[in-house]
Amino acid sequence: MNIRRTVVHLIVIAVSLGSLASPAAAHSGTTHAGTPHWILFVLFVGGLGAILGATTAVRRDFLSLPLAGGLFALGAVVAVFGAIGLVELQVVGQTPPQLVEIYPLLSLLVAGILSIGGFLFVRFNYPTKPQYALLCIVLAGWIGYPAVMPNQGYSNPVGYLIVLSLPLVLGYIIWTDARGVLQSLRLQTRPKVAGLGAGLLMSVFFAFSAGTMSFNPEQGVNGPTEAFIIPYDVASPLVIWPAVEWYFPSIPFTGYLSIGTLLLMGVLGSLVGLNVAVVTQQWTGSESVAGKELFSGSLAVSGATACCCCAPAFYGVLSVLFGAAVTPVYWSFMIPSSPVGSTFFAASVILLLGSFLRSTGNIGGEVSARTSVAA
Repeated sequence: MNIRRTVVHLIVIAVSLGSLASPAAAHSGTTHAGTPHWILFVLFVGGLGAILGATTAVRRDFLSLPLAGGLFALGAVVAVFGAIGLVELQVVGQTPPQLVEIYPLLSLLVAGILSIGGFLFVRFNYPTKPQYALLCIVLAGWIGYPAVMPNQGYSNPVGYLIVLSLPLVLGYIIWTDARGVLQSLRLQTRPKVAGLGAGLLMSVFFAFSAGTMSFNPEQGVNGPTEAFIIPYDVASPLVIWPAVEWYFPSIPFTGYLSIGTLLLMGVLGSLVGLNVAVVTQQWTGSESVAGKELFSGSLAVSGATACCCCAPAFYGVLSVLFGAAVTPVYWSFMIPSSPVGSTFFAASVILLLGSFLRSTGNIGGEVSARTSVAA
């Protein structure tokens, strides 16, 4: 795979997963447990570099597969550790949001482009795969929903339908297009363990990047001083979900989990885990991977640790370089009516799914077959 294309995809996935951050997740500060911000950033970049380096080395037969796998795992853990530290250092925009009036229009525009463009693309390239067009429509609905619903539709049944439809459509696509691969993965221990580990690692990072868990809780007047676990309602994603909130001041550790959050963790963790599993299967099934195109799915492997920061942390890194001028970047992710966060989320889902289907050889085949017949 072209390295530049891989890097671009990693950036999209990194920002997209960070864009799911909740406004309640924002903190201020430049250190975490006495650790400077730049050290955490170096850990993230170093871990990601180890992943890309191991991928390149094993592809050129400079490293054996077991050694490359160990380096890959170490890089993933280091990158995620640094990334979690970064999201715990989220910096809040200090000026009021701007351009709020155009957010609904932009949401509708992006949703229209995705739904119509996705339908036309599928119609001319995959006419026997209407489920691909349905996925584009569901993701377009995810983007446009807050803009078209009164009060952003926090309690509208349509919102629940959109959220619940996403894992169902993804599951149907994966089952119909890659059923044989799923069955083979189930019978092989090493790919299965690698996929489960990567999915779990992705879910843990997502919990911190989305602000659902934190080791750096806000300290304020009349704040809780005793541990508690209470029922809670969370208006994310899209609608209000029942949740459980907890706080353990002795650790300190706080957070919440809702049904909607668990669905998102399952979607993203499963997509990353499938990519890792199928690439591991390809690696272990080949005596040599040098010069072979076995790495189309490795985009998602790196993407699992490329989620560098949630939106406020992303803003914090930029603010170090550009000062208060980048405050609009913060608000463009944090305001629910803005299409930026949901657009990047949709892009990450499409990239991860496409990466998996390409790595299993189950996408593009229809176009190739039609082209061969025409020739």
